[in-house]
Amino acid sequence: MKDSHSRMREFLFLLLLGTFLIVARGDDITHRYKEGDKVNFYVHKVGPYANPQEAYEYYVLPYCAPHDEDKSAGVDKNGGGGGLFNKHKSNSIGEYLGGHALRHSGHTITFALENKEIEECTTSALTEAEANKFATAAKDQWFYQMYLDDLPVWGMVGELVQKEGGSNEIHELQPHVYTTRTVTIHYNGDRIVKVDLSSNPSDLVLVQPGVRLTFTTEIIWKPTNEAFHSRFDRYLDHSFFKHQIHWFSLLNSFMMVLFLMGLVALILLRTLRKDYARYAVSTIDEEVMGGETGDFTDENGKPLIEEGGGGSSTTRSTEESGWKQVHGDVFRKPSLLPVFAAILGSGWQLIVLTLGVMLFAVAGPLHGELHEDRGEVQHAIIWCYALSSVISGYSSGSYFKMYYATSTTGREKASTSGSSGTEWQLAMFLTVLLLPIVTVSIMSFLNFIALVYVTIN
Repeated sequence: MKDSHSRMREFLFLLLLGTFLIVARGDDITHRYKEGDKVNFYVHKVGPYANPQEAYEYYVLPYCAPHDEDKSAGVDKNGGGGGLFNKHKSNSIGEYLGGHALRHSGHTITFALENKEIEECTTSALTEAEANKFATAAKDQWFYQMYLDDLPVWGMVGELVQKEGGSNEIHELQPHVYTTRTVTIHYNGDRIVKVDLSSNPSDLVLVQPGVRLTFTTEIIWKPTNEAFHSRFDRYLDHSFFKHQIHWFSLLNSFMMVLFLMGLVALILLRTLRKDYARYAVSTIDEEVMGGETGDFTDENGKPLIEEGGGGSSTTRSTEESGWKQVHGDVFRKPSLLPVFAAILGSGWQLIVLTLGVMLFAVAGPLHGELHEDRGEVQHAIIWCYALSSVISGYSSGSYFKMYYATSTTGREKASTSGSSGTEWQLAMFLTVLLLPIVTVSIMSFLNFIALVYVTIN
């Protein structure tokens, strides 16, 4: 008993110690730092400003980074050499699906440093191919994206500048690259709440073969009183979100739609009820009735069976019209029942998945907004897909069972009639594989195109 109590105390102590270490650690996971902690600065992508979907690896352009092994950024996590420069950041599955490829910039950033921190690096002499890359980026107005404490910052690669004494014609413009970046970090206590990046047009340098470019990064820390929980609000489209939602108008429209749907359903129900009653009366066996027609009336007292004009014979108003002319086709077994059942189940799964992701996004204030974490939408899609598979299996199986007997007797009858007794297994496997195969095929095709053009999206 004493040994069990001692082991329990040791386990609780280790648990509390691990929790303390996780909370006390300063990194971009807990988003808490103390003075002197190192802050990781990652580079993400470059691409045309007019088409953000066309994105490439940051180091497609011949940028450089600090290589000072004495700095903490130049020592890897295992204590060996080589540095953190250009090393991939560990991503979640949602980030991988979203095409996020973050690499360490190699810059050393110390949290809440009072003095301005300046780091420089110089490229080797640009070859003609490297100079052409920078020239293309400046001509097409490429931008780059970086991340610091999960906060994105953007900057322009370069600009086209008019020659001295030249005109504004396109052939008179020369490609220049920004060589100085000023990163201003605003912090509140032990948290980073805002990051700004700016470039000075006076630091534009002409790009041509044989030139060595010296890139300078200035890090400035500024205290602020802004709250941490609202640090992503500045990234939202304020021109869209500044208008309040008119809930009364939405509710009014929704109730109007419900009213009209109920009115149409009531009219159809009254019409179909009479048709169903007449159709049921027409199938009554004369022998069961003993030759008598009986007194069949509807809810208004009108007879469902009309007596004929001559003799004692009676005629029933069983003339088929409208929907009754196709009722046999509507309730007939589909020719490809397993495939149709799988498509039906996958459709219901897509509906439930979409609604689940929408509800997850609406509940953002409870678990964290989707735009605050990279890959959050992809995570929500994966979870909703896994949970909605129950709906897919149930809807597919129930529809399949309506037209195909799954009992032993039903399978024997189906085998004697020429049908395969394993159709329900086929329907099950098609339901499981249909949506993933279609999705993976489309994504593989798009990724193949992205690989051909060496893009990351």
